[in-house]
Amino acid sequence: MIIVSSISDISQILPHIASLPQIDSIFAFNWEKVDREHLVLEHSKLIGIYDELDLLCLSIQEQIDFIYRHLCTFSFCDQNEYLTKDLSKQTADLLWFQLYHDVLFELTHDEKARQEMIDACRSYYRDNIKELEVIDKFENEYRSEEALQWYLRKSFLYKIISKALRTKDFDQLYTFRYFMKDLTECLDQEYQKIVESGTEILFMYRGMKLTSDQIEKFKENESKLVSINGFFTTSSLRSTALNQAMKLSKDTDLIPVLLKIQYHLQHLNNSGIVAGNVHFGESTHEGEQEILFDLNITFRLESVKMEEDMCLIEMSASNKGQLIKEKFIEDSRRQMENLSTRILFGRLMCDMGQWNQSQHFFEHLLNNSNIYNEDLTKIECSLGEVLQWKGEWNEARKYYNRAYDRIMNVKPTRIKDLADIFLNIGKIFYLEGKYEEAHDYYERALIVRQENYFSMQVNKPCAPNCRRRNMLSRIRASFQSVLLSSGGLFHPCSGRLWTRKFRGTSRWSRSKYATNRAEPVDEQSSQTPLQEMCRNLQETGWLQLMETHLDNYVPIAISLHSFGKILFRQAKYDEALIFHKQALTMLEEYYQCPHLDIAVCLGYIGQVLTYKRKYDETLDFCQRAMSIYTKYYPNGHVYIASTLNYIGYVLYLQGKHDEALKTYERVLAILQKYYPSDNVKIAVCLTAIGNVHYEQGKYDKAIEFQKQGLQILQRYHFPGHDDIICTLNNIGYIQKEQGKYDEALDFHRRALALQEKYYPSYYGNIANTLNHIFGVLFCQSKYGEALCYCQRALTMQESYYPSGNASIASSLNNLGNILYQQGKYDEAVDFFRRALAAVEKHSPSDHSSIAFYMNNIGMTLCKQEKYDEAVDYHRRVLEMQEKYCSSCQRDIANTLNYIGNVLIRQKKYDETINFYKRALNVQEKYYPTGHVDIATTLINIGTTFRQQEKFDKAIEYHQKALEIQENYFPSGSVIVANTINRIGHILYDERKYDAVIDYYRRALSIQENFYPDGHIDISYTFSFLGDILYKQKKYEKSLQLYHRALTIQEKYYEFAHMDIAKSLDSIGKVLYSRGKYDEAIDFYQRSLTIREKYQPFGYAGIATVLSNIGKALHWQRKYDEALDFNQRALTAREKFDAT
Repeated sequence: MIIVSSISDISQILPHIASLPQIDSIFAFNWEKVDREHLVLEHSKLIGIYDELDLLCLSIQEQIDFIYRHLCTFSFCDQNEYLTKDLSKQTADLLWFQLYHDVLFELTHDEKARQEMIDACRSYYRDNIKELEVIDKFENEYRSEEALQWYLRKSFLYKIISKALRTKDFDQLYTFRYFMKDLTECLDQEYQKIVESGTEILFMYRGMKLTSDQIEKFKENESKLVSINGFFTTSSLRSTALNQAMKLSKDTDLIPVLLKIQYHLQHLNNSGIVAGNVHFGESTHEGEQEILFDLNITFRLESVKMEEDMCLIEMSASNKGQLIKEKFIEDSRRQMENLSTRILFGRLMCDMGQWNQSQHFFEHLLNNSNIYNEDLTKIECSLGEVLQWKGEWNEARKYYNRAYDRIMNVKPTRIKDLADIFLNIGKIFYLEGKYEEAHDYYERALIVRQENYFSMQVNKPCAPNCRRRNMLSRIRASFQSVLLSSGGLFHPCSGRLWTRKFRGTSRWSRSKYATNRAEPVDEQSSQTPLQEMCRNLQETGWLQLMETHLDNYVPIAISLHSFGKILFRQAKYDEALIFHKQALTMLEEYYQCPHLDIAVCLGYIGQVLTYKRKYDETLDFCQRAMSIYTKYYPNGHVYIASTLNYIGYVLYLQGKHDEALKTYERVLAILQKYYPSDNVKIAVCLTAIGNVHYEQGKYDKAIEFQKQGLQILQRYHFPGHDDIICTLNNIGYIQKEQGKYDEALDFHRRALALQEKYYPSYYGNIANTLNHIFGVLFCQSKYGEALCYCQRALTMQESYYPSGNASIASSLNNLGNILYQQGKYDEAVDFFRRALAAVEKHSPSDHSSIAFYMNNIGMTLCKQEKYDEAVDYHRRVLEMQEKYCSSCQRDIANTLNYIGNVLIRQKKYDETINFYKRALNVQEKYYPTGHVDIATTLINIGTTFRQQEKFDKAIEYHQKALEIQENYFPSGSVIVANTINRIGHILYDERKYDAVIDYYRRALSIQENFYPDGHIDISYTFSFLGDILYKQKKYEKSLQLYHRALTIQEKYYEFAHMDIAKSLDSIGKVLYSRGKYDEAIDFYQRSLTIREKYQPFGYAGIATVLSNIGKALHWQRKYDEALDFNQRALTAREKFDAT
């Protein structure tokens, strides 16, 4: 791009636009003739400041000529590798130009094509009078034998064609097919003249300028092939080329380059056409000959060396490009028989991601089938594949249906061609989230291939041949009805990238209720034909299961992938891995070298390993895939985006959130290059970015990205698509973290309803959502309801994974959390240990989850006042995290906090502060812009200072925490209310009761607004206010608040709970102070019953209640009974001291 600015604006805009890569040159025009002596403008892209229009135009033209001469796109390839590996999916630029050159001669060349080109030129230059005059002249005077002269004039033809060739814009080149064919024939005629002259060797030169990066690329590719995007001009005189290379340029980043080319005419046999004696309107020296190389020419890069300030590059023309093209055609026809060059070129464009151009070309072939005599079935199948890539699935189905009809109506029926149609329809169903239908079509494709390619030796319920005949008959009979019944059911959408869920579900859980099952699940529901096939594969391998020719490995491997993808969606990761690895074995056996199909397979394996939490293995497979993709697609492709997405997900799970975000942003940039902004693949990427923002504590931003993605998904997918379900769960999870429990519950229940409607047998995924719902209900203290969901989840998981699975740990953990809340710590620890054992057995490399469950055990031991054991667990976790999960700094900080939580109970305050500050240091480095986790650690430090009665410091740290929370959480969050209450507790210790009441009432106001129907947190604040009023001897008001707290607690807890016991104690305390001893004793007794039943080892609390009863009896002069209770209290106290 060239920018021309007025002198008055240049100083303002230059700093902002000069660094933009798309801007090549900047000119300033001083049309007002203002004094510019004071202007100091220096930049390599600023060509100059001009007072005269003629000089400006001349300078611009010179710059354009300079750009065109140096604007060459070079592509490199390894001819040795290309001639030894399968090229059926090759996408090198070299092949594009080789095939285009051949296809050009098969395109229509008539008056209609000529007029189409002229009309397009007039439209392009509609505002350029000068060029329109040239176009008129061209229309009236042009003759085919003058094509070369017209091209060399650098008029409209030269500019449009050069740009189209440089960008491989086939749509534009197709419009110019009439002229391009003429031009190529003219080049051929000029070439014949050179041959007839008896010349054997030509030495040609070209001077140009390249960047240091471009020169480095040449050095890296010595001895390899070079192709150039377009026609290439050279001179026979070295001096002319040298002058071109050394021409002054203001761009100091450009290095002069002298290109020397050797051309052996007798060795090339028309594989690289050249035209001699061509002139570009520039003055030529006596004896100078200019040569124009055709666009299908390839060179061998002989050497690259620097001499002083110039780079010397030597190349020789080669016929290897022709050989590579021929091998590509041969390999492709082995994959799909009888492919014409035209169809092959269209499929090549599709493979390169040029979907619109591929679609237009196939539509042209289809509409002109009477001219080209093409195989219409292959065109329709190819069109279907292009549309499938574009996400236009309904349109793709129409072409597949037409291809099927055409196959079935032609005798003899090409049954084996049905396999590709069935497979592609299965892919569409898979992308639409209709996995059962997808499986059905995948199975049909495989059976057709079995019928035609080999005899299977797999044990089946019935004889294989009989089953195959029955299935094939069913396919033929039912296919049309299936098309009619399923067509148009779903909105067009596209494939997916993979970032499906947050790590784990709720981080709390528990229950003795594993035996109190929901309705039993039919165990047969988890036994599928795929799993049966999987067991056979695992035992013998596919290559041993059947007798098949090597050429059939690729289609069979593709079928195995298809089944593996469905198993992945069913959360059967072990089985999915078996299918994908068997497919990889077959592909590697077939190709014997890196290939796109192998890269795709590596990506599938990496995807599964991610969900098995084998992150290092995942990254290894992804990097192997990337090394292949980047070789095939140096300029980017959706395949690269998909693999980067896996890598981003692993980085996200490893806690490397900044790296993950950068990776996802790269993915988004690639996808936006290929798809419109509302494509479903972009939607899934947006949700992935939302996940990272969640981990960074940017909850509002996370929700924003998740909802953007959800809107796109709901627009294009059918209502129950798995991506929609995952996104609903993600939003619910974030809202739970924000304390928006009702909204979170709504999203999770919407996800559950869709799963139960559309995927009723996918128990593994349903269980995940049930555990999400458990997490919200648990936060709401609705433990009875939460328990029911957790039981259902565990029942489903144990049925779905009869041999066990690491995901069962989440339900066991949740059941443990319920027991924890009930104070049943021994039972809780048992469930946490079962959860830990499940992960250690089924996912031993998942150190993050192992650490999580060990920390839960440590926290429970702390509650049991087994402090040494608790610290031991947490320290072992810390050692594991620092060794295996060093990037998960958030988890390390949590463990440091857990250790501090134990130490504070041991009153080891200095050590406590040390661990809390270590946690704070980790968090502040990990979250440089702040995070809610930092607030938690600040509260912990403040609590320690409170214990040390350093109240000013305690308030200071709590106030810091409050500022963070008010920044991250919505106004009126209950999390903020909890911190306000904590500040009130410190003021209470300082006996600043009036100030305390203000804080407690602020917290109560937030809670009552947030929970209009009441909540357990409100009961706590009622109790806090009651304590203050009791201290102030306002017994009646205090008693009212304690009763209100008790009413809420008895409503929320479906079983007796320690909170209820505490409220009973508080009411008893007030009644005792008012001399109502009988009533006081009654409340104390109720508290004692709860404590002895649900917390029998809570000796300190039991001792206090026994002593209170003794005091009340003493005041009633019931001395013997009082003595008995006091002795019991003493015994309990001694037990407490002993522990």
